[in-house]
Amino acid sequence: MTPRRSARRGDQGGRGVGCNQPAEQVANPVAPITHADLTQLEQRFNDTVTEVLARHQLAQAALAQGQTAQQDLPDQLSVEAKHLRDFRIYDPQTFNGSLEDPISTKLWLSSVETIFRFMRCPDDQKVQCAVFLLRERAAIWWQSVERMLGGNVNQITWDQFKESFYAKFLPSSLRDAKRQEFINLKQGQMTVEEYDYEFDMLSLFAPELVETEAARAKMFVWGLRKDLQGFVRAFKPATQTEALYLALDLSVQKDDDLLKVSRKGPFLGQKRRLSRSLLMFHRET
Repeated sequence: MTPRRSARRGDQGGRGVGCNQPAEQVANPVAPITHADLTQLEQRFNDTVTEVLARHQLAQAALAQGQTAQQDLPDQLSVEAKHLRDFRIYDPQTFNGSLEDPISTKLWLSSVETIFRFMRCPDDQKVQCAVFLLRERAAIWWQSVERMLGGNVNQITWDQFKESFYAKFLPSSLRDAKRQEFINLKQGQMTVEEYDYEFDMLSLFAPELVETEAARAKMFVWGLRKDLQGFVRAFKPATQTEALYLALDLSVQKDDDLLKVSRKGPFLGQKRRLSRSLLMFHRET
């Protein structure tokens, strides 16, 4: 009987020893976390961090030769995207490469350069902004030009772009013809508004002749009809705008006087003379 009691006590003691084993601690959800457990978790965390750092160092070593290029590329793209975004804010017009209207072509290029000045676009970003606007025939033309200039748009200067653009869409012979057309421009049968419009459009091809407001006003007055020219010149307009409104006022006055005379009829018109101002208007017609 005594051996049996000893055996039972041994079993109880065995269970007590088993409670200190790690496997039974994990299985027990209410078992407290000991200092040994915290030490073990900390060690595992440190091992994981060490492994991650080691992998990162290996990756850096493997990509050492291309590391600089990969770092510069995102910065470069962000700069290009920023300037293109700023450029598009001004709502620039596209260009399809038509050869039928050289004035519109010149206006397009001038408007693009005006936007560049307002946004202070760096020289190395101008070509990319302009190329973004090319469509249809112009886009096909640029593909050919880009290859001939080296194939890298980042290396093509704005002067190179303009030189190629002029050669294709505004050759020197055409620009010279438009320049001469501006020099010889006369109002003729055009209204004052029509003449002013033609003057502005053609002056794009001869900017050196109208560099100052005074020079522009002088050229504008010179092309007016004789019956308007003398009157406008007498007021010595300092700008084209002043000359324009003087000519417009005189034209309106002439039209009103002629309308009054026509309403009086031919017989009454023979009995009365025209006003002195109307005679002056027609003195040189």
